[in-house]
Amino acid sequence: MPLTVRPWMRLLFEVGAVLVALGLLGVFIWVLQGAHDWALASGQPVFGDYIAFWSAGRATLEGHVAEVHDRATTWIYHQQAITPIRFHAPWNSPPTFLLIVTPLALLPFPVSAVVFLTVTGAFYFVVARKLLPDARALLFAATMPAAFYHLATAQVGLLIAAITGLALHWLDKRPRAAGALVGLLAIKPHLAVLWPFLLAITGRWRAFFAAAVSTLSFILLAGLVFGFETYLRFFESLERSAALISEQRITTPAYASLFANLLQWHVDRDAATIAHAVSAALGAGLSGWIFLRTQRTQQFGAQAAALCAGTLLISPYLFFYDGILLGVGAALLGVPRTRFELLAAVLAWSAGLTLTIGYFLEPFPLCPLAAWVLLIAAFARSGNAAARPGQAQPT
Repeated sequence: MPLTVRPWMRLLFEVGAVLVALGLLGVFIWVLQGAHDWALASGQPVFGDYIAFWSAGRATLEGHVAEVHDRATTWIYHQQAITPIRFHAPWNSPPTFLLIVTPLALLPFPVSAVVFLTVTGAFYFVVARKLLPDARALLFAATMPAAFYHLATAQVGLLIAAITGLALHWLDKRPRAAGALVGLLAIKPHLAVLWPFLLAITGRWRAFFAAAVSTLSFILLAGLVFGFETYLRFFESLERSAALISEQRITTPAYASLFANLLQWHVDRDAATIAHAVSAALGAGLSGWIFLRTQRTQQFGAQAAALCAGTLLISPYLFFYDGILLGVGAALLGVPRTRFELLAAVLAWSAGLTLTIGYFLEPFPLCPLAAWVLLIAAFARSGNAAARPGQAQPT
């Protein structure tokens, strides 16, 4: 049924968002009790997974690029950064991302982490302001749990969301620039798998070819800088990366894919694989159908939401911070017109709470659920003939 978001409703959601953020901040402060030399009492590093980025970059600067995927080598740099560390974070990313983190490793670990978080956070907020209707709505971008958690683990989610959001914002205004931005997603290629289909199916060929040139140039540059054999070593490391999921090696409930969530429920691995494969195939297929269905009307909000939601249904290698993409999709889908769309927006915002829930209750597949609800909302919106061609829906 039609939905009118009244001022009191917006205020209620804003208060709720602030309360959730304050609760998370309280947890952060509590966890920091007993921290020493940039290590928590548990032995994990302050700024979490960023230790993997810094260690890989530092190893590269000191001539050990061939060993960035080697546990013993990166552990040496972990200890250089944080003497009391008792937690190892492996480097699982391609050489394209190494291009970004290597210069940052010139700085001491805590300074490097703060610089990375500040730059990616600023980029995220600049893009969020472009996607949202007013400055007041930035409160939701700031309190979104998947984004807020970056204060504790300086991960790449803010950067991926900002690149994706800006590329979508520019897609019909500056298609070549948008395509160039898509190429930067080669730092996390599994989060860009639907982009070629969106661009080809909807006939955005200038963006398509710009993305192809940008991606190939990015890959070639990393190969020239680090040696093309680094790609072979990256592909060889993928089996160990997959084991982080399939063997549940991560000590925190950070998993965000259906496959990983089912394994947390002690579902048989083969059954979890089949369930995830079916969900991924259906999600990719429905996303493609939305692209095809809207290729004439160019209902951009539905296309953007389908891209973001479908992406997070495909890969089994996902974590809570990847859920920021759902916020990008919900923002571009626009102001909720129905109660179902409102539910989609709320779930997209809250998807990162899968980490919090996992600490206190049984793991819950909140991210896959949020992605599916947003994708279905995009499908329903794609059938709205009143959408304006070539423009994002108002948010």
